[in-house]
Amino acid sequence: MTAFQRLRARLRPQSIAGQIALLVVAGIAVAHMVATAAFLILHEPPNPDELPGVAASRLGTLARLLDAADPAARPALLASGRSLPLVRIEAWDGTVPPDAKPAPDLPVIRRLRNGAGRPVTITDLSVSDPAEARSDDRIHVGIAMPAGANLQAWLLNDPLHPPRQGPLIFTVVFMALTLALLCVWATRALTAPLARLAGAAEAFGTRDDHVALPEAGPREVLAVSRALDRMRARVRRLIDDRTQMLAAISHDLRTPITRLRLRAEFIEDEHARVAGLRDLDQMNGLVEAALSFVRDGQTRDAGSFSLVDLASVVQTVCDDFSDVGAAVSVGRSRHVLVQGRPEELQRAITNLVDNAVKYGGRAEVHMEASEQGIRICILDQGPGIPDAERDAMLQPFVRGDRARNLNEASGFGLGLSIVLAIVEAHNGRLILQNRSEGGGLCAAIELPLAAQAYAGRTVQQTPLPARAA
Repeated sequence: MTAFQRLRARLRPQSIAGQIALLVVAGIAVAHMVATAAFLILHEPPNPDELPGVAASRLGTLARLLDAADPAARPALLASGRSLPLVRIEAWDGTVPPDAKPAPDLPVIRRLRNGAGRPVTITDLSVSDPAEARSDDRIHVGIAMPAGANLQAWLLNDPLHPPRQGPLIFTVVFMALTLALLCVWATRALTAPLARLAGAAEAFGTRDDHVALPEAGPREVLAVSRALDRMRARVRRLIDDRTQMLAAISHDLRTPITRLRLRAEFIEDEHARVAGLRDLDQMNGLVEAALSFVRDGQTRDAGSFSLVDLASVVQTVCDDFSDVGAAVSVGRSRHVLVQGRPEELQRAITNLVDNAVKYGGRAEVHMEASEQGIRICILDQGPGIPDAERDAMLQPFVRGDRARNLNEASGFGLGLSIVLAIVEAHNGRLILQNRSEGGGLCAAIELPLAAQAYAGRTVQQTPLPARAA
């Protein structure tokens, strides 16, 4: 670190409040310096007698006084007016040379007419006085007033520039831009550590969890950065412990599943053997998914989706429940394709049907068109879910046993939360709604069709009959 950098670090406030105060004071100081420089550069001369426009206005005032005064007093008044600065005044008999012309329309002439305050005849006498002919910086004029007062004068031919508005506007714009740039630079320097801190917090837990926490900046940001670093260490330790436990459980479950598969092979009933092996395959798939989650650090992305015939999944779930004697039926269905993972969709539908059978005694499954694509409705005749508890039921480890008037608590309250996670991973929606007729609950899963997922457009479908409430 250079000496300049060390000095800047020492003089720079360490807190956010101090840096904001320094920014405000610096902005005010810069504004005052620019305003002072503009005043010194653009100010008018302090003595108005040095301005040709002021001299022309005074000459017009003198002409008005001469015209209003008594003719006998005019010579004395004219003599007193000869002391006007920048103007030379003499008496004039009003004789106009043959080749004389009206005075040109110059700024000083206009100022002279304004000072006279009444109609006045001004003649250019420069052509009659070759010794003092009008030049670029002086003009010789004769002034004839309405009441007979006449005089001649020599004026400075000054363009009488208006106030320098251009430089003034430029100065104001320059000051505004300077302050804006200063504020933007200081604000970015002040918020850069906060942006890095937010980026590190946002990246935590993702594949790009390598964003370094800020090591320089205001004192408050450094305190938050150190606290976030400690929190990341604790969270990582908790995740590692959970991952190791999940890996151990998943690994240990593979052995009894393998033994059950070997025993299932000796079941004589063909139908029971196929159903048992299918259940074991599903259990093994859940274990493999857990091990895959442990290895990859996260679930698979949408790239692992495939085309799924939703009607076949629904029919498979209903057949499995019917095989074990559950009152499950399929009311309406149609073959549509969706993008997803069949084992997860089967698990979500199975959880909803299982809840319907458990709390309502029976389940009826319908498939119908919806604005989102396709809707799977699982209807039961149970007590339903109170509106006040509906959102809570979607949280993990929240059971609806008390709401459904069960004498014994069963399960862990994970079924609906698992369904919600699966549906949201498939860009769908889970809807829980009490039925208005006959009681019970309607649990609906809405999923986009495969054509919508690929092309982003709505697929025309054959309208299905309306669902009974």
